[in-house]
Amino acid sequence: MLLLLVAKTANAADTVTDFILDTVDSGDGSWPCLFYELNYNSDITLANRAKWYSLDEDESYWREGVGPFSIDQNKFLVTQWQSTVHPILIRRHFTLTEEDLAKIEAGVVNMTYSYDENPTFWLNGTRLTAVTGWNDDNYANLRFTNARKKLLVEGDNVLCVSLQQGAGGGHIDFGLSVTYDPTSTAIASPSSDEEEGSAYNLLGQKISIDARHQGIIITQGKKILRK
Repeated sequence: MLLLLVAKTANAADTVTDFILDTVDSGDGSWPCLFYELNYNSDITLANRAKWYSLDEDESYWREGVGPFSIDQNKFLVTQWQSTVHPILIRRHFTLTEEDLAKIEAGVVNMTYSYDENPTFWLNGTRLTAVTGWNDDNYANLRFTNARKKLLVEGDNVLCVSLQQGAGGGHIDFGLSVTYDPTSTAIASPSSDEEEGSAYNLLGQKISIDARHQGIIITQGKKILRK
């Protein structure tokens, strides 16, 4: 997925915020992903041993989906997740350019997330954080240290989360953003716009599409589900 540079003013004209990965609150709402439902919470431990969260995971058996996920239609529901029955694993790919990394290095990177329950987040194979419990409709915020920023690389990246099955409701919405000063001399000018008509798959790879193509594509900075 190409970085969608949707900017919002953060503090007057001093800084702007670019959403690397959208949440419901960031504007677009829904987001493409890959997901896998497990049978038992203990299966998460087995999946961790197999490093399901790594960039080189075999994704041939994963399902394409659109988040957020929820058991409750009143809580961010786009895809139904039977959270009282199954734990879930989710992978979100995104592509960063050299210019994006310059903004990240100069700015503040935040992960925002609303969850239920017991999520563990991974970025490019490294664990970011693990949280116990749930936060209802609220969003938690994880500000990246310089060490976490260095986990982001030019090209393909993947942000992953596992959530446990629980007795009550369940949902997940999460994303990444960078807030920076656009006048900073440390930030290079963005490269030219992507070629009109270009389309990409969930891995950020350019693809050819026709009228018969089905699934999620990214084109002209928009995520489209073709049925």
